Amino acid sequence: MALLDFLNTKLFHKERAAENLEKLLREEFVYQLKYNNNLTIVSRSGQPIMTQAVTLDKKRGSLIVAEKTPDGILILERNDPVNVETQSNKEHEVYSFHSKVQNIILDDGNILYEIQIPRRIEKGQRRKGYRINIDSPSTVNISRSVYKGQVSNLSSKGVLFLVDGYWPESVEDEPMVACNIDMGFLQLDCHVDIRYIHFEPYPARRTCIGGKIKNLNPQQQHQLDNYLSAQQRIAQRQKAELKYAMI
Repeated sequence: MALLDFLNTKLFHKERAAENLEKLLREEFVYQLKYNNNLTIVSRSGQPIMTQAVTLDKKRGSLIVAEKTPDGILILERNDPVNVETQSNKEHEVYSFHSKVQNIILDDGNILYEIQIPRRIEKGQRRKGYRINIDSPSTVNISRSVYKGQVSNLSSKGVLFLVDGYWPESVEDEPMVACNIDMGFLQLDCHVDIRYIHFEPYPARRTCIGGKIKNLNPQQQHQLDNYLSAQQRIAQRQKAELKYAMI
């Protein structure tokens, strides 16, 4: 009997802790809207829609949002599943939740969407730049020496590439190295501020080199940002399709 009481008490405290966490996240979400009312809504199609929070109805537990650049066209329908996400704050935290369009409101020619706020709100971190795992076969020219390998990870400001064999001793002690990375569809002429070097022995026998991209010319930076943005949209669409297929 004592054991059963102990387990019931433990379960009660666990449920209370979960309830307190849900309440805290809702309060943080409301505070974030006061700080920045811009929201990104991703529909079933995976297409992100920029919106602004207009009203928070605490009694109904819903959020009224309006398109940031309205064109008078109805983008969402009633009962459409959506993912709602805030802009990142100074700590790069974002709040998001999954819900459905509860109602559509026509207000003096403007289209407003009422979205139910669920009990569960998620909190996460967002990097300043989108980062992808790419695994692209590449040729890397480092200080006039050519190495074959692959770019494993790429962002707007950073790169991780894998070079076959050992890291060249001639530049081992140089934190900033001149670098040309040719991935076929994208070429980067830059400097890399080396932050990470690790040699993987047999059977890989390759060196992992990570660092910050520096001194990339504006045209190549624009090409890199466009490529990352396109990959991010593809990933969001695939995530949305998988998520809503389970609803």
